[in-house]
Amino acid sequence: MKKFKILSIFTSVLCFYLFCILFFFPQSFFTDMGIEGNETAYFLARRASMLMLGISVLMFFARSIPHSQARQAISLGICVTMSGFAMTGTYEFMRGFIGNNILPAIIVESSLSISFFYIWLSNKYKRKA
Repeated sequence: MKKFKILSIFTSVLCFYLFCILFFFPQSFFTDMGIEGNETAYFLARRASMLMLGISVLMFFARSIPHSQARQAISLGICVTMSGFAMTGTYEFMRGFIGNNILPAIIVESSLSISFFYIWLSNKYKRKA
């Protein structure tokens, strides 16, 4: 249970940070990634920030729940989300759209995906307490 709690808090903080950057400073996010932004991109970034806020709130309040079907669903959902982020980042890096600045994000997203998958898999056949 400690692994889930630690990962949940880390994910919550990370997603809250991304919410703040995407909502309040979308230009700096694009600049940090080495891509050119425009008003349309900033609008989409602000909209996407709400997803980050939702994940942050979910993970913060789920941090202490014991093993259950809900916790398993949360673990698998975050695994899929982080895998998707890592795969799209890798794809865009491989096609040359984005530079090396995406690599730390890919590493963090992949690590979170693997960690939540491990939690999901290791508790898959566990009975509810």
